Amino acid sequence: MAKPRRDSADTASPAVRPSGYVNRVEEVWYGVSGPFYDALTWWCFLPLGGEQVCRKQFVDWFAVEPGHRVLSLCCGTGTTERALIRATPSARVTAIDLGAGQIATARRKDRTGLVVYCVGNASATGFESRRFDRVLITLALHEMPRQLRISILREAARVCRLDGRVVAIEHAPLASRISRLVRSLWWFGWVPGNPESATTKDLQRNGLANEMRQAGLRILKRYATSPEWIEGVVAEPDPARGD
Repeated sequence: MAKPRRDSADTASPAVRPSGYVNRVEEVWYGVSGPFYDALTWWCFLPLGGEQVCRKQFVDWFAVEPGHRVLSLCCGTGTTERALIRATPSARVTAIDLGAGQIATARRKDRTGLVVYCVGNASATGFESRRFDRVLITLALHEMPRQLRISILREAARVCRLDGRVVAIEHAPLASRISRLVRSLWWFGWVPGNPESATTKDLQRNGLANEMRQAGLRILKRYATSPEWIEGVVAEPDPARGD
């Protein structure tokens, strides 16, 4: 879901609407697409081998071990978290999102009862520093302006243990114009008023790994789906940058 905007790193976020979205355009957009979210997700993952294949890849990239404390930021309706807890039931997973409706859906769909879902701000979680072994951000940053993305990544770096991992999964930049066109058409980039178009392009121009470095993270590894429409970047907090 879309998170509150920041115009610069030093300005506070504007008021968030009761729905958790920033403005009426985003509220309408996600409100209209919400009831069809599962079908849209199924469609988007088809060229990558299907949603189950991709979710399994994501879980492999997370490398969560039994007993790990995991924080998932901007969790949406909790699909990734459910896949994670099925793979590692003993992980202690906390998932947060600003949208109360998203969290309500995530709780309803999670029949394990093993994930703690909370309404919360990913850029100011309130958790103590160095609490989590894994901090995950899955397919959410592309919805946000740059300064907010970096703010959330800084929060991820702060709450992650020094020997832990921050894993961000996002739309990968593509070198081929044809590949970019095909992905844009398949992923509804052509729809008028799509609020994600500008922020997605900005993220890809700036580079996910670059923004993670700017947020105080040290890049360790990069993964990609086949075709390389989605990338996963694994990083650790840089102790030289502090909290």
